[in-house]
Amino acid sequence: MLKLAWLQFFLLVYMGASAQYEEMLHKPYKDKVAGIHELYTQALEKKDSTSTLAYIDEFKAWAAKNNDRQLVLEAELLRAYYYRKYVNEDPEKIQYLIAIAEQGKIENIPNIEERAIQAIAVFYWQKQNYQKAFEWYLRSAKLLDKMNPEDFPNMAVHLNTIGSSFYHFKDYQSAIIYYEKSSNLKKTPYNYSAVLNAQNTLGLCYQKLGNYELSNQWFLKVIEDTSQEYSPLWNGIASGNLGYNYYLQGNHEKAIPLLKTDIEYALKGKIDYGLAAGSTIPLADIYLKRNQLDKSKQEIEAAKKYIQASGQTDRLRKLYPIMSKWFAQSNQPDSSTIYLDSSMLATKVYNEKYNSLKLLRANQEFLAKDKELEVSKLKTESRLKISQRNFIILITILLLGGSIMAYWFRNKHLLNKQQIKDLALLNSQEDLLHAKEKLRNMVQRVQQNNELIIQLKKDNPHIEDIHLLEKLKSTSILTQDDWTQYQSMFTKTYPNFITKLQSIYPELTISEKRLLCLHKLHLTNNEIALLLGISSNSVMVTNHRIRKKLHLETQDDLQELVREL
Repeated sequence: MLKLAWLQFFLLVYMGASAQYEEMLHKPYKDKVAGIHELYTQALEKKDSTSTLAYIDEFKAWAAKNNDRQLVLEAELLRAYYYRKYVNEDPEKIQYLIAIAEQGKIENIPNIEERAIQAIAVFYWQKQNYQKAFEWYLRSAKLLDKMNPEDFPNMAVHLNTIGSSFYHFKDYQSAIIYYEKSSNLKKTPYNYSAVLNAQNTLGLCYQKLGNYELSNQWFLKVIEDTSQEYSPLWNGIASGNLGYNYYLQGNHEKAIPLLKTDIEYALKGKIDYGLAAGSTIPLADIYLKRNQLDKSKQEIEAAKKYIQASGQTDRLRKLYPIMSKWFAQSNQPDSSTIYLDSSMLATKVYNEKYNSLKLLRANQEFLAKDKELEVSKLKTESRLKISQRNFIILITILLLGGSIMAYWFRNKHLLNKQQIKDLALLNSQEDLLHAKEKLRNMVQRVQQNNELIIQLKKDNPHIEDIHLLEKLKSTSILTQDDWTQYQSMFTKTYPNFITKLQSIYPELTISEKRLLCLHKLHLTNNEIALLLGISSNSVMVTNHRIRKKLHLETQDDLQELVREL
């Protein structure tokens, strides 16, 4: 049986597969990418390692016999892919993939180098070694900048992979850089899905940043796509995301049909329960705000089912607050309190799950390695010059050697100073990112609690569960210690605001300056009152007092002054 299998394999290679190979022989990568995809599919779908490795060996031997160095390296990359996919429990196997990347660089075959680099990054990402993964993703980004998209059809997919890693760690500004590059590529039958993915994710990035105008534009770009590569799936996904934007902006009439479209597409064909849950949750909240409790309950139960089926438990942080409000409107305060606590816990777990410091450290180490390589290059060049001049004349080399050493020490001193500056910059960026994140979390917490309080009072004007309302208020009031931390975060985020305020308007009291700082965060009077533990009327009185001191006629004038500072 074994001999027969080998005979069949031999006939496949030399009679059938040979024609497939010849179509790729001495062709540029862009003209053989489909053939390479088929090659990988056939190899990686084989049942056992013996036949897979034999298939790869035969292909490599054929490529070598026909003097096609790129296809020889392609065979080695295929072998490395196989090791990564099926033997990745052996850490030594990743070294084989690293060697392929270096060989591609040495032989100036960018597509081999880039595909190997991304495979390495994905390997470390799957192992949750994010620091290593980002080192390789950043190397991939540098190489992609030098490559022509027409010569590398995988460009959109590779850019998206880098962008998704930053999106994963909530670094939306960095993610936008890579998704914009991908979204601007010309759509082809090979990359259209990746380009649409990039456009849709750009909409999500701007949604997370609160820029709904730009977010809507990107979602509409996907929905209104009229190219030959039109995709009903991406149309449904973008429709749901656009509907979520309208939901966040309170435009429920526009939101409902779009959210339903997304759910319909998600449950068709290749079912995606995660997408279905993503649109079912806001739909439940819309029905709740319309006091349609039965419809809301129906969507809540559907969302629970979809979350369980998809395993995406992070979505519970958005479902629990809606369940808490539903029980409150149904006069079940005990259950409402339980889900309020669950909501806070789920949000805390989600926020702590991903630590952006890993991302910053990966960037820092990558930059440090770049500088080490530059220093090493300078040393090598200096030694080469000295050795060359040794053959000319002894006196000349001594003088030149002294000059080079003086130059080298000067450069080393300057380089150390630059490294210290770079490190200080990275640390300040890290502090700024952390401060902005904490401010966003604080504002989001206050806004959610304020919305819930307003909704509870609106839907239940005679509610007797004062304990629930007081609990919501107490979780938002800032203590003196909170204020100290808040002022530190605020100063890092808006470094000149308080300084200018004190120098231009010294007549303002501490409490008045504090109120202006909260206005800078675009908080409403009710939200400010909730934070300070005072009434909304007290906030309005303080606003009036500030306007008199600063000779401002309206609250809009005061808001404009805060924006300009």
